[in-house]
Formats: sequence, structure tokens, C-alpha cells
Amino acid sequence: MSRIASIFRERVYKKLFRNKILNDQFNKGYEEFLKTGKTSQEAYLAMINLYCKSNGKFTDDLHEKTSSAYPKAAKQNEISGVLGSLETKQYASINETLKKDGYVSFDKKLSGDIVKKLYDYALKTPALTAPKYDKKIVYDENKPVSEIYRFDLQDLVNNPEIQDLIMDESLINIARNYLNSEPIFDFPAMWWSTCFLKEASSEAAQLYHFDMDRIKWLKIFIYLNDVTMDNGPHSYIKGSHATGSKPQDLLNRGYVRIPDEELSKEYKKEDFITICAEAGSIFAGDTKCWHKGNPLKKGHRLALEFEYTTSMFGSQYSKFEIKQCSDAFKKFCAENKRYASNFNFSK
Repeated sequence: MSRIASIFRERVYKKLFRNKILNDQFNKGYEEFLKTGKTSQEAYLAMINLYCKSNGKFTDDLHEKTSSAYPKAAKQNEISGVLGSLETKQYASINETLKKDGYVSFDKKLSGDIVKKLYDYALKTPALTAPKYDKKIVYDENKPVSEIYRFDLQDLVNNPEIQDLIMDESLINIARNYLNSEPIFDFPAMWWSTCFLKEASSEAAQLYHFDMDRIKWLKIFIYLNDVTMDNGPHSYIKGSHATGSKPQDLLNRGYVRIPDEELSKEYKKEDFITICAEAGSIFAGDTKCWHKGNPLKKGHRLALEFEYTTSMFGSQYSKFEIKQCSDAFKKFCAENKRYASNFNFSK
């Protein structure tokens, strides 16, 4: 055997050995998750590595297996909510766009009344700031002390407007169709992005990256103030969520941020999309797409985000304690136990 052939075979064997170790770590961790509901860090990292090595095929195949246990429910022809009254064929069209592009923007906006209530809540509620996130501070737009202010998730789930949105059937049906399964409400998130820093912040997700929270998920975003090119619009690369769509040499770096100039060499200019929109605007995204928030030149951006998933395998955190809620929210959760399985109600 030639020296070149010997080196090639050695590399192949090493690669197969590394993949076997990752698969063993994942399989062991996933079996434990099915028994306990808890994900080990080793198993979670193995899933991320296997996603990268397979350019998405590993998690696609895994989703096919896990989602089949909870097939999506048949719903009436028309479902109403913050997205308006949509018929089955309209949901199907939205879903096709999501599958093709990874993102979709909606015509309907959140009502001005709800936007104002959430905006006012954000102005008076303490939030956690970078880099340590160890104390809560009320955001002062005249004296920002951090590039990002993240609201405590436990605080958010006890907000009445957010609870109403968690129950919104039109948003749930977008997730149901995309996941092709009955979804679980994973978490809410809300944060201020500020112009505290003059350069892109990795902490504030202002460099291109992809998410890998779960096996499969969908995020719904709502702008709570007007967003222009000056105050940090969301950007994504159209279609980059799909299996095989990412350059393998970039995936080989792992779960890292990627500079704009490197991605501009790999994708067409027209596939770089930036979402500037008015307060109340709603869009959905599979954030396996390369995406980022742009650095702010002035002002601030307030965004609300919901994540829906089919399996809680992945990032590990405590269930949410519902300390105050309407009777309607409690009834909804009781009738939708899987969807609301991350909520515990205080007695």
C-alpha cells in the first residue's frame, strides 16, 4: 500500500472512530433523557457536533423519529388569532415559504394596545445585563450600561399579555404545521438591544450564527418598537436552514460566530435579508439559518420572541413557575398538557 493510501485510510478510520464516539454519547444521553427528561451536557454537545458533521441530516432524521410520536392535530378550516383569521390553504402557503426560505413575515401586526403595554412593562421592569447577568437593572434609554438587557424568563411567563400570546391559536398553528407535530411551548424571551457598544457584540448575537437549542424548533419574533437600519434590525441568510446548505468548512469550526465577510463569499447577495419593520410586526424563523441582530447606530430595539419545539432534548433549564394568571390561561394549559408541559402552577 502506498504512503498516500495509508494516510487516507488512517484519516477515514479516525473519522469513523470520532463519529462512533459522538453517536454513542448521543444515544446514551438520549436514552437517559427519555427516562428522566434531563439532557446531559455531553449528549447535547454530541447532537451539535453530529449536526455539524452531517450538515443537518442527523437532526432531520432524528426529528422524523421523535415528531411521529405526537402527530399534529386536525384543526378546523379557519383559525383566528393575532395573525387574523387564516384558512388551511393560507397556513399551507406560509409553511411552504418557511420550509423554502427559513423565515416568513406576516401581514398582520400585534395591536397597538398590546404593544404599548409590553413596551411600558419593559420600561419599568428590571432586566439582566451583560456580561455576567447577575443583577437586574431597569433600562434607562439615556444612560445605557450594557449592549443588551435580557428579561428574566420567569417574569415574562407571569405577564398577562405574554400569557395571552402564549395561548394564541394562530401562532401555535404556524408552529404545529412547520414542526409537523403537536408543539411544546419552550420559552418566551424579551430584550432591549442598545447602542452602548459601537462595534458588533457577540454577547448580543450581532455576528452571524445558527441556533441549536433543540432537535427542531420554530421561533416567532415581534418587534415592540419601530426598527430601521439604524437600531439593530434582524438579518438572516435565506434558505441557510436547510440540510446541506451550509459550507462544510464553516461547520467544521463548530458552534461559533462567523464574520459577515466570510459568509458573503458563500451566498448570493440577494439571499442576505434584513427585516426593518414597524412596531407590532411579526415574523417566524427557523434559526438554523445563519442570522444575527445588527449593531445599533442609535436608539434601541425591543423584541419579543417565542420558541416552540417538539422535544425538550437540548438546553437544560428549570420549568416555569406560574404565580399569577387568568382563569383562561389556567384552563388553556389544563386542556393542552403537552403544549404547556413546561409550566408549573403555584397552589
